[in-house]
Amino acid sequence: MSRRLELTLTLARKDWRRFWADRRAAIMVFAVPILLASAFGLIFHQTPHEPTQLPVVVVVEEPGPFSRLVANDLLVSQRLDAQELPREEAEALVAQRRAVAIVLPRGLERLQHWQPDSAGERPTLVLLHHPGANTEKQWAEGVVTETVMQRVAREAFGADAHELAPPFRVQSAAVTTHPNAQFNSYTHSFCGMTIQYLLLWGMESGLVLLRERQRPVWSRLRAAAVPLSCILTGQAIATAAVAIFQIILTFTFGYVVFGVKVEGSLLGFGLLAIAAGGLAAATGLTVAAVGGTETRARSISILLILTLAMLGGLWVPAFLLPGWVRDIGWFLPTSWAMHGLESVTWQQASLTEVLPSFGVVFGFTAVLLILATLRLGQAERNWPRGEF
Repeated sequence: MSRRLELTLTLARKDWRRFWADRRAAIMVFAVPILLASAFGLIFHQTPHEPTQLPVVVVVEEPGPFSRLVANDLLVSQRLDAQELPREEAEALVAQRRAVAIVLPRGLERLQHWQPDSAGERPTLVLLHHPGANTEKQWAEGVVTETVMQRVAREAFGADAHELAPPFRVQSAAVTTHPNAQFNSYTHSFCGMTIQYLLLWGMESGLVLLRERQRPVWSRLRAAAVPLSCILTGQAIATAAVAIFQIILTFTFGYVVFGVKVEGSLLGFGLLAIAAGGLAAATGLTVAAVGGTETRARSISILLILTLAMLGGLWVPAFLLPGWVRDIGWFLPTSWAMHGLESVTWQQASLTEVLPSFGVVFGFTAVLLILATLRLGQAERNWPRGEF
C-alpha cells in the first residue's frame, strides 16, 4: 500500500510540475476566471440606493392640456428614463429594443372630465414594444396606468397629490434565517465563473491525458508495470490541487478588489472548495474516458460544460431563469456547487446548511470518478487490439 501511495504521489508531482512548466499558460488558467468574474460583476452591479429605470419614449398625438400633464408626469417619473419624441423616431428606437414607447392617443383629453359613471368610448393608450420585451411592456403598462389614474383623479375631483395617496402603505421585509444577508452581484459572478472555469480546467486536463496516451511516455509507464489506478489517481490529485489553488486565488482577488467575502462558515467553504476541485478532476477523467479523440472530446466537452453552466445558474441568478430550468438544476452538480458557494458567502450559511450541497457535489464527483476509471480501465485492456 505504501508503495502504491508513494508512486501515486510521484505521478501527481509530475503532473503538477508539468502544469507549471508553461508559466504563461498557467497564468491564463488563473487570470481568465478572474477577468470573467470581474466583467460579469460590473455588468450586473447596482448600488442599493440606485433606482432601476425603464427606458421609455412618450409620444403625444394630440397636444392638449390634459395630455400635456400626463406626458409631464411620465417624463419626471422616478421609475422611468423617459424622453418625448415623434412617433417615427419612437418606433425606430422600439425596433432596436432600446425603449418602450407610450403613445398618448387622440381623445385622451376626454378623461379630463371623466366621472365613475361616465358613458361613451374610452380612449386607448398604445404601448409599442419589441417582441422580446414583454417584461418591459408590463412594467410600462403598470406605470402609465397609475400615472393616468392619478392625473384623472386630480383633474376630476380637484384633489392634490397628497390627498390622492393610497389609503395604505407597502413595507417590504426579507424573510431569511440570516437577516443581514444581501445579494451581491460580484459574489455571484465570482462563484459562477469560478465553477465554470474549474470544469474547463478539468476538461483541459482530460485532453492532456488523451494526448499522453499517444506519446512514448505512456508506453514507458505501461512497460514499467505502473498500475493504471496510480496514473489516474495521480492525474486526479494534480488536477484537483490546481483547481483548489484557483479557487483560493480567485476569491482572494475578489475579496481584495470587490469585497467578496466568505460571510458564512469557513470550514464549509473549504469543504466546497475540495468538492469543487474533485469535480474538476472527475470532469477531466470523464472527458478522457468518453472523448475518444482529442478534437472530438474538446468539441463535445465545451458544449456540455457551457450547457451545465447555463442551466446551473452560473451566468445569471437562478431566480431569473424559467421555472423548468430551475427544476432541472436540482439534478446538476453545477447548480448544487453554485448554491453551496453562494450560501457560504453572501447568504452567511452555517456548516450544517452547507453540508447538503457539499454532499451532492461530492456524490457526483465519486460517481464520475468510478465510471471514468472503469471506462479507462476497459480502454487500456483493449489498447493492444487498437480499440479505445
